[in-house]
Amino acid sequence: MDKKKNAFLEKTKFIYELLRLAFLVLLVTVIVLFVIKYVWQTIKIEGDSMLPNYKDGDQILISKLGSHDNYKRYDVIVFKPYNDDDPSTAEDESEMLYIKRVIGLPGETVTINVDGSISIGDAAGNVKLLDDDKYGSGMLVRGINWNLEDSNYFETVKLEEGQYFVMGDNRDISLDSRSAQIQAINKGCIIGKYIFGISPFGKK
Repeated sequence: MDKKKNAFLEKTKFIYELLRLAFLVLLVTVIVLFVIKYVWQTIKIEGDSMLPNYKDGDQILISKLGSHDNYKRYDVIVFKPYNDDDPSTAEDESEMLYIKRVIGLPGETVTINVDGSISIGDAAGNVKLLDDDKYGSGMLVRGINWNLEDSNYFETVKLEEGQYFVMGDNRDISLDSRSAQIQAINKGCIIGKYIFGISPFGKK
């Protein structure tokens, strides 16, 4: 009788430990999925539009916490592209993501000057040259594909509430808010902003 009882207890203990392990695995999986979807996400950079600061193959960590509320000029953001004024039409994030730097903020007017410099106008009509941009390279002209005769490229953009003007650091080749293909970015299309470099480790 004692042997049967001990065998039953051992079997019960084994099942308990198995269920406990399964629960822990499930809990960790749920936490990881939650973090990936709502807190952090790793992004691998593809292409050369962010040179010289970020190169093809670099991996970065972005934060989704507080998204849509605290983007500042020169923040690096990751977003989904869209082709009209409705962010719900943004392409699926698993298919395509863009990484660019915030240049213009909601309510501002962004002008790309003939010499490639950038002017920012505020709601009061005050205009200043963006002379503290230490990130952009190239763009001695408006861009390698820039053509003022081409309606697909903008010289001046007025940003509405919740819109951001973004550019790649490699200004001569970057496809960004200067183009009708990207345009100003609605905040609803932004996935998150850069916080840390994974590879190379610690890159800012």
